[in-house]
Amino acid sequence: MRTQLPVLSFLSLPLLLLPLPWHLRARNIATLTIFTALFITNLTHGVNSIVWAGSIVTKVPVWCDITTKLGLGVQVALPAASMCITKHLESVASIRQTIQTASDKRRRKIFEFFWCGVFPCIIMALHYVVQGHRFDIAEDFGCMATVYYSIPALFIIYIPPLALSLASLVYAAIAFVWFMKRRAQFAEHLASNSSGLTTGRYFRLMALAVTEIVFGTAIGCYILGVTVQDAHFRPWDNWANVHSDFGRIDQLPRVLLPEFFWNRLLITWYTPVIGSVLFFIFFGFGQDAIADYRRLYTWIQINVFRIPPKPSNASVLPSFHSAPIQLKRLSTDTYPETDRASMPSTHSKY
Repeated sequence: MRTQLPVLSFLSLPLLLLPLPWHLRARNIATLTIFTALFITNLTHGVNSIVWAGSIVTKVPVWCDITTKLGLGVQVALPAASMCITKHLESVASIRQTIQTASDKRRRKIFEFFWCGVFPCIIMALHYVVQGHRFDIAEDFGCMATVYYSIPALFIIYIPPLALSLASLVYAAIAFVWFMKRRAQFAEHLASNSSGLTTGRYFRLMALAVTEIVFGTAIGCYILGVTVQDAHFRPWDNWANVHSDFGRIDQLPRVLLPEFFWNRLLITWYTPVIGSVLFFIFFGFGQDAIADYRRLYTWIQINVFRIPPKPSNASVLPSFHSAPIQLKRLSTDTYPETDRASMPSTHSKY
């Protein structure tokens, strides 16, 4: 059993959950998609590495049917979310529109919902066209989606994630050009754009998207190159031939796996772990996230450990109470008889 596989996958889950409240309040479809995709991937990887540690026995076939399809959707949803983020950042940084109206925000949500939600579902459905058999089980890694290596598989499985990453790269480059043109007044431009973005949030989103672009493009090119070189493409001649013996489940022990295939499994396994760490680095130390941590700490302190909250540190000026001063009325009776004549007159002579 490779102990590091489930440990790293499950440790990635709290890193994703910590900055989640801020993203829920922001209601950003693209960033929530990245969170969901990484969370699902790490969770399924962690479960699979425990259930199939040193084993290739078919144990939970329904689980494999579901998670293999979700995995295909995730590999499209991540670059699609990055494309939506970079497109929005490019729009915010440009001079085409200074104020976003309610109609603009609605169109943006529809655009992001399609690419982050609908399009991955389309890819998961189209996978059935190039699904030669039910699924595979690899030792230590668990169930994996199967692909009938052919020309249609290139356009359904391998090219869409790469194309989305390249589109993200174009949007990011244009956004960087806009920033360089107005970097001196960039903070003022963001404030006047009514986008709700500060300079810090803008660059955190850009850093997350660009990192996903770099990783996604590199891994996509690697997997595509290895597949084209070593997979031996077959002709997709007819539906019956491709889907013959569809219920078959191939079992792949480590000793029978070629080296390129094993390396590809390790890369695809560690990639979501690295993505989760970067997600936490970019969003886990922001002012909003730190404020959430303080509120959570206070809640645990009061409701779990029953520790009363500390009084406010605001300074309170002390109040001094003294007895009222009694002013004694002075009269002429208090003066001696000899001094009374020398007292000055209070009436004017004029």
